[in-house]
This record gives sequence, structure tokens and C-alpha cells, in this order.
Amino acid sequence: MSLPSRFRVRGVFRGAVMRVARPLASAGVRPNTVTYVTLLFAFLSVLSLLLFQSQPLYGICVFLTGFFDGVDGAVSRLRDSASDIGAFTDSVTDKLSEVLILFAVPLTYSTQILGLSVGSWALLTLAGWLLTSYTRSRAEALGVTDLDVGLGARSERLLTLTVFSLLSLLFWGLVVVTVMGFGTTAYRFYFYRHQIAMSSPCAGRSTEQ
Repeated sequence: MSLPSRFRVRGVFRGAVMRVARPLASAGVRPNTVTYVTLLFAFLSVLSLLLFQSQPLYGICVFLTGFFDGVDGAVSRLRDSASDIGAFTDSVTDKLSEVLILFAVPLTYSTQILGLSVGSWALLTLAGWLLTSYTRSRAEALGVTDLDVGLGARSERLLTLTVFSLLSLLFWGLVVVTVMGFGTTAYRFYFYRHQIAMSSPCAGRSTEQ
């Protein structure tokens, strides 16, 4: 396992996640139900900015989105109910949550950061986040097994955005998570490319997606 993958904020919250997940699993709550709760908190993050322009409240909603994303996985494991449909639903919901979280900012504010509009930063952030996920999914499809690499995975990005928002520094948080997204994408590209080359040095290349 690569070094960066050993440092994950989800490890810090694992105990809290399990304390929430166990009673939910015992009560028969389905993992997909918890997945949709994460989407609800993402939607509430939009309302927190649009209606109240409260960056700390936005940060709390972003944190809960990430927290319950961990809970749904824990519930799935506790109930031994993992499925392809559940994994697919979780992945799509994660991306939709990220879109809501990021575009809440330009929907509310029209300021500029370092010469770029906040809308441009939101687009850059989303691009970095999507590329981070895409490089991982593409590498997994090509047989790479050591996938959890890079210091800016989803949990770290959401927590970073949470901290900056709680400090009412949301705009600078957007800049930081943009850098994290593209930095992690670049690292994963290098790491996965090396892994693929080591496992199949003579494999053909395809430029079609």
C-alpha cells in the first residue's frame, strides 16, 4: 500500500461512524436509505447558503454529507448487504452531492478569487474532483488493486471544505480543495500508470472512452 493511503481522516471518525451505524443496522435501516440522507444534507448545504448565507451552517451540512457517506458503507457491511446496485447508487449519489455542494457557492456569491469568478472556481473544483474519481475507476477497471492513494481523497476534501467554511473562509477553502483535487489526480495518474505498466508492460492502448 502506498504511503499517502495510510493517512485518511475517515480513520479519525471511524468510531463515531460505527456508533451511528450499529443502531441503524439493528433497526433494519437499508444502506440505500442512508445514502439518500447524504443527498439530503447536500441539498441542505445549498439552502444554508441561498437562504441564510451562513458559511458555518454550510460547513456543518458538508460535514454531515461526508459523515453519513461513511455510515451507509458501515451499515452495508454490518448487514452484509453489499450489492452492485447499492455500489452504483452510492457512487452516483456521491457525485450528485458534490455538484450540489460546489454549485451552492456561485449560486449565492458573485465575488472573484485570485482574478477568477467564484463560478469558475466551482467548475475547476468539480473538474478536479471528477478526475480524481475517474482515474481511480479507470485504474480499477484495468486491474489495479492498490487504489486508495493520494492525500486528497473525497473524505479529506470534504473535511477541508468544512473547516474553511466553519471559519467563514469558504472562498479560500474552494481554492484549497481545487488544488487538492488536481494534485491527487496527478499523483494517481503517475501511481496507477506505473502499476499498470508493471502488470502489463506490453498491453495495447486505447484512446476511446
